[in-house]
Amino acid sequence: MIIDVHSHVVDPSLGKYMATEPNPNAFNVSWLLDQQQEAGVDLTVIGHPSVVERTMEKSPAALLKVVQAYDEFVAGLTQTHKGRLAGLAITYPFGGEPFLKELKRGVKDLGLKGVMVNPRYVNEWLDSPRAAPFLELACQLDIPVYIHPPMVTFGSQHMQEFRLIEMVGRPCETTLGLARLIYYGVLERLPKLKIVASHLGGGIMMLPGRLNYGYEGRDDSFFGIWGPDYLTMPPSEYLKRIYVDTVSFHPPAVRCAIETIGLDHVMLGSDFPPVPQPLKRTIGTVKALGLPPADEAKVLGGNAAKLFKI
Repeated sequence: MIIDVHSHVVDPSLGKYMATEPNPNAFNVSWLLDQQQEAGVDLTVIGHPSVVERTMEKSPAALLKVVQAYDEFVAGLTQTHKGRLAGLAITYPFGGEPFLKELKRGVKDLGLKGVMVNPRYVNEWLDSPRAAPFLELACQLDIPVYIHPPMVTFGSQHMQEFRLIEMVGRPCETTLGLARLIYYGVLERLPKLKIVASHLGGGIMMLPGRLNYGYEGRDDSFFGIWGPDYLTMPPSEYLKRIYVDTVSFHPPAVRCAIETIGLDHVMLGSDFPPVPQPLKRTIGTVKALGLPPADEAKVLGGNAAKLFKI
């Protein structure tokens, strides 16, 4: 079974809540299903956290209404196309009880398989104490928290041309978000938390040595201040608990992830249809690894089926 864990679909009716429209490809469910069938993908996991990002200027009640509408839209798609689509809830991690209640509804009543969020909202990251109830609920519900970078990343003023926000800014934002979850002790406090990171985790698969080096020298003030020590293990050990998708179009990068966090934590992802690369190319990235058949089957779908309980 081939499962694509990274896809985005938006309800066109949600456009009325949004300041700007998302990529028009994200409205095209029929194209997604056609490409899915042509490429031999059996099931696609869909979500779209940018719906929250683009509506944060609304009142909390209006934002909650958007979240509820999207959860219902995705749940409806998964019922209409049962066996071909699975859905992820969206939420505002700092929204308190109303958003926690909606996440429970999305998982328990609507059958959604996890939740997709940004690592940062304005100036607040997921390691914020205000996000703790959300992350604790995800542990209680035993669902993955899928981290996807925002549309506008930090440093975006320096990346206005050549699609550098997409090519460089978003991976860097994910990298920083994951590093903060490690260093600020979130993964230490919540050992059952299942984090999935988009785009191979940004660049963090290349950084376990640097993360450990910094931690080992935390008492040396020459390189700058350190924060409180929340960890009981080297940072690289927490990194091994993170799952990633293969969105990179670069087989050596996928090999790096496999060697860094283990084969069982790497899953096929496409970022389709907003990223209109053929799904066959996405599968080709995994095929190019030359893995033994059993290992290849895990990356193509087995790992995802286990994590998302498909």
